[in-house]
Amino acid sequence: MEVTAKNIAERLGVSASAVSLAMNGKPGVSVATREKILAEAVRMGYSVQKKIPPAASQNIRYVIFLEGGDTVKETSFYSIVLQGIEARAKEYGYNVLISYFYSSGNWEDQISTICKDAAGIIILATEVEDRHIKKAYTHGLEKLGIPIVLVDNATSMVDVDCVVSDNLRGAYQAVTYLFEKGHPDVGYLRSKSRIDNFNERQAGVLKARKERGIDSLAPLQSIDVGISSEQAYYDMCAWLDAGGKPLSAFFADNDIIAAACIRALKSKGYRIPQDVSIIGFDDMPVCTMIDPTLTTIRVMKEQLGMTAMEILHQRVTNGEYTLADRRVGVYRITISAHLVERESVVAYRT
Repeated sequence: MEVTAKNIAERLGVSASAVSLAMNGKPGVSVATREKILAEAVRMGYSVQKKIPPAASQNIRYVIFLEGGDTVKETSFYSIVLQGIEARAKEYGYNVLISYFYSSGNWEDQISTICKDAAGIIILATEVEDRHIKKAYTHGLEKLGIPIVLVDNATSMVDVDCVVSDNLRGAYQAVTYLFEKGHPDVGYLRSKSRIDNFNERQAGVLKARKERGIDSLAPLQSIDVGISSEQAYYDMCAWLDAGGKPLSAFFADNDIIAAACIRALKSKGYRIPQDVSIIGFDDMPVCTMIDPTLTTIRVMKEQLGMTAMEILHQRVTNGEYTLADRRVGVYRITISAHLVERESVVAYRT
């Protein structure tokens, strides 16, 4: 006689819907109830094809990839993404392990270590470039058969799931907002350390200027500054000391750079926002800790983590490994960013 979900529910004194939720790895039942249902299903010989969710002790690994490390370490971005991952992982009964992967280290050893006890891997790929993907392949990543999701960056080189923010549209929205405030032109506080996210934001800046016809009238006032708070402050001060005359409005690659440049401008006698309006990107805690508070583009950081975990859970429970199985389509999910108005921007005054 075939064992059904109803049989299991009657044996345990739970509802059939609880059994369904547990067997399909969906939220709505406690970890303890899920384990009890799964154990009874195995004992009774209930058969589910690749749909039994992981045991509560199963691990997934959150890997923070570091090329130079400055871009990641300067903010708490990675830890807020982690909050989203952990929220979903808890629902599904996973343990979240955290590892750092150093591009300067031994790749084979590091790949072996992070994959050894993990059912799946989420990589914070902020500093990942295509050359890193190639190198990971040559050092055996594809052969290990573990589901992988990249978060905060994407690649078209291989079939791998990716979850990213809409950097281009976010920057475009920021610069357009400054134009709508009446500013005749918008400058760019540009990080010297370049990552894909920053390149996409730069494209958004250029797109907004081009649509306004500004690009044909004057070159973009781009000020290159360091990615760290102190270096960005020093570089902005040096630019001002060398005779630089700032425009009335700037977009910064991220909030750390925006805050540092505000500090530099104020130290040289400029009033923010009366003389110079500035808008950042990411919406990190620093935005409300500076004077004036920073107008910025909010990245849905926890949502990035939650979405990545949802995808990984699907891959683990269905036994799908996109790098090895070309029949499995991959996700390229872009999560929108939006403007948060605070005090660092005012309408242009002639």
